[in-house]
Amino acid sequence: MRVLGLDPSKRSMGWALWAPGDQPASGVWELGSELTSRGTVFARVHENMMALHRLGEIEAVFYEDLVNIVPGSPVPTNKESILLAAGIAGHIESFGDAMGFRIIRSVHQATWRRHFIGKMPRGTKSVDLKAMAIERCRQLGFRPTKHDQAEAIGILDYACDALNLSPPWSASEVLRPALNL
Repeated sequence: MRVLGLDPSKRSMGWALWAPGDQPASGVWELGSELTSRGTVFARVHENMMALHRLGEIEAVFYEDLVNIVPGSPVPTNKESILLAAGIAGHIESFGDAMGFRIIRSVHQATWRRHFIGKMPRGTKSVDLKAMAIERCRQLGFRPTKHDQAEAIGILDYACDALNLSPPWSASEVLRPALNL
């Protein structure tokens, strides 16, 4: 089963892909700037997902839920960012459905982070969580260039666990504790 983990963002969307027997692959898609239209961003999501799908049929996609991007949340936001985040999520789901993915699932960031990083003290700052994701990736042998890539790897790792898949990077992690905070 080929699994794709996504950390959606307009400026820097992290992705991580793996299937049993393959080496994991990951990176970042720069979908646009503040001048790029939503439609162009959505088209780029489609183009990039299609490029990965052509390399090998994807069967499952897990992506970070946009649950925190709502009015009244502690995350500063505006109408444009809400429309953009919802559109990216909708496009991920519609692409997966059109391509016949067996599993299309959003995952709350606290859920995948707890799995990947370990228990976090309440109120841990976002910048610290991003640094912890990068550090955890390094522990597992990955070399992410940006936190978005590291978070996509974390989402992929969570997805593999949820699907009862044993990726090679976690095979030797049985005795290693989660990050100490």
